[in-house]
Amino acid sequence: MSLRAFNDLFPDEDAARAWFERARWPNGPECYHCRVAGNAAFMPKTKFWHCKACKKQFSVTAGTPMGRTHLPLLTWAHAIYLIVASSKGISAAKLSEMLDVQYATAWHLGHRIRAMMAEANPILAGVVEIDEMYAGAPPRKRAKPSRDHDDTDPPANPQGRGTKRPLVLVAVQRDGDVVAKVIPTHSKAAIADALDGVLDPVATVMTDGLPAYKHIGKTQPHLAVNHSGREYARTDAATRQRVHVNRVESFNGFMRRAIIGVFHNVSVKHLGRYTGEATFRWNRKADACLTRMARLVANGEGRMLSYSFLTAKAA
Repeated sequence: MSLRAFNDLFPDEDAARAWFERARWPNGPECYHCRVAGNAAFMPKTKFWHCKACKKQFSVTAGTPMGRTHLPLLTWAHAIYLIVASSKGISAAKLSEMLDVQYATAWHLGHRIRAMMAEANPILAGVVEIDEMYAGAPPRKRAKPSRDHDDTDPPANPQGRGTKRPLVLVAVQRDGDVVAKVIPTHSKAAIADALDGVLDPVATVMTDGLPAYKHIGKTQPHLAVNHSGREYARTDAATRQRVHVNRVESFNGFMRRAIIGVFHNVSVKHLGRYTGEATFRWNRKADACLTRMARLVANGEGRMLSYSFLTAKAA
């Protein structure tokens, strides 16, 4: 959807409110308190709905991350459009500039929209590629001593998996959806826990040669490529299937470019929401922009996200 088409669809606050109501309540306004649908009267002066069943008032933002917002719904619509229509997301600084709001407001707004992007994980079937990725840029190389008389060796650069960057386990159905979860380590137990309820029992899993993946072969078909031996794709002699992890690495590159190029740094506390944004963007890329926006609004039911929770110290 072009920017001109968006402006035609959302000319003012009343148009934005009407669109949000259609997106959240396709069967008519549903009372947030008693859940009765289609039995409420709109009050033009307060912009609230009055439920005829329980006699309470409610709005289209009640019970969602938009609840108790002080921002106009037109601003919310602009923010959702900008985030959904972008290829890899928008930073809080750019969102603040484009919406003419304070940085803290834009930052909170972005996280509430990401909370609405989270979706239930699909069951992956057929051929499923699995890989893990580090979320963030690699550590910088440490500088060598600059003085001739300084013979103290600098600390060794982190090697292999010695980095403290947060980890994300990614599973992608070949030519299908992706599931990504934050994991504490790349251990067998952490990987097994993240994959619980994600894989179809007869799905063929393809991975690289990480030893932690070997346990997958005990429960379902498992094929691997040996990256350390410079093997990146092969044809399995028994099944004649093409074995590689190119599609999951494609998603990893997509998410890594978003983190490094747009957000620059992501903390472990908020990584789950950035991961949800990336999977929503990947899984819904064939949908029209307006369809993605409506789906995002429908996903917001029951997902409150206060500023105090976002800024509280991580446990």
